[in-house]
Amino acid sequence: MKRLLFILLAISLFNKSVNAREAATERFSRLTYGVEWGYVATVHSGYHYNYFAPEGFRVDESDNNFGYWHNADMYLHIGCNLNVRWNMSMFVGYAGAGDLHNVIPVSIRATRYFGNDPLSDRWLTFVDLGSGICLRSPVQEILVGKIGGGYRISLSKDTKLDFLFSARVTYTHPYIFYDDTQISHNKINRNNAWLSALSIGISLSF
Repeated sequence: MKRLLFILLAISLFNKSVNAREAATERFSRLTYGVEWGYVATVHSGYHYNYFAPEGFRVDESDNNFGYWHNADMYLHIGCNLNVRWNMSMFVGYAGAGDLHNVIPVSIRATRYFGNDPLSDRWLTFVDLGSGICLRSPVQEILVGKIGGGYRISLSKDTKLDFLFSARVTYTHPYIFYDDTQISHNKINRNNAWLSALSIGISLSF
């Protein structure tokens, strides 16, 4: 009799656990997609070049500038809610980046939400890493990293509105010109350039 009661109690607890997990799963969608808009304020730029000029002598130059350049960006994203707290998404966008003209970045973002209820408003934090190309002639590759946070407003089970803030770094290896002559790659020892920026934005997810 005791063994039967123990088995019934174990089955009851197991069913409650399964029902709780199913109820939590029903409160959020696995697949997510949406659009994000942002305002980007670049506050610092720098570069370090080391190369051989066409005449044969070595040139080493670097600079760091603090200033202000403003741009905008827009992204489409698609991803997956791993659970009620974590989301992984891919972002593809079109953005301005300081004086690099327009860029097309592609990145992966990991977002962590605070709180266990996906139907409630809650805070979030994220990290975003990716690459892309700068639409400048000649085309050059870029690397982009972001870290930030924000606040999510739950409009419905499937519709969310995020207010975001982030710090970002854009890194590239630009082509080098000396007196309007492009320096070939075999004469370049270093061609690093970077932009540091702050951004605010909104994201609408479904």
